[in-house]
Amino acid sequence: AKRQFVPHLISRAAERAKGKEGEDVYLELELKLIADIGLVGFPNAGKSSLLAAMSRAKPEIAPYPFTTLHPLIGCVEYHDGFRALVADVPGLIDGAAEGRGRGHDFLRHLERTKALMYIVDAAGVDGRDPLNDLSILVDEIQSYGDADMMARPALVVANKFDLIPDTKIRDEIILALKTVAEENGIAFNGKVLAISAGVTGEGLGTLSKSIRDLVQLGEQNRFIVNESVGSYGS
Repeated sequence: AKRQFVPHLISRAAERAKGKEGEDVYLELELKLIADIGLVGFPNAGKSSLLAAMSRAKPEIAPYPFTTLHPLIGCVEYHDGFRALVADVPGLIDGAAEGRGRGHDFLRHLERTKALMYIVDAAGVDGRDPLNDLSILVDEIQSYGDADMMARPALVVANKFDLIPDTKIRDEIILALKTVAEENGIAFNGKVLAISAGVTGEGLGTLSKSIRDLVQLGEQNRFIVNESVGSYGS
């Protein structure tokens, strides 16, 4: 009975399934959120070394700039199962907001993160000035789009501190960076974190805790906003 019934259903379905001619559509989809935190820094500031030191990501690391050409996501894992996704974005340069050095592409990647981590070469390798670098980075973030990224919670990190043995100079750099960050309106907690990402690992424990606190703060703020919107709608 089943062998007689099933073919009958198939033939009826085929008769009723005649559709109309379809359309070809080409869609370009863009992921709006790629990570919890985006790394903001000049080429060779140590962003890739930091990602490699704190996650299982394997970015290309070399003693010259522009080794990172595409965003790379690393997952910072904690003992209790908490995770934070960190995006290593290709280094920015002066004029990035105007498109210089594919700046629009790189800034668009940062736009897809919940929070920012400004990272500068505190030791001034390659003759760089960390204070000027931080000011330029902020200016590029402010000049991109409607400047809404400036309102995102942030961390300010001074890398390559292993190359600065003098305690007095260290303190002066931290204080100066803190002043620049405050004057430029970075939404940070008032602390500049000193680290050595690629050599000694100095400060990475404190940075790890700060990353977690920052992500949790962002989640709390988003929950409060969503709750307010829901209350307003009701």
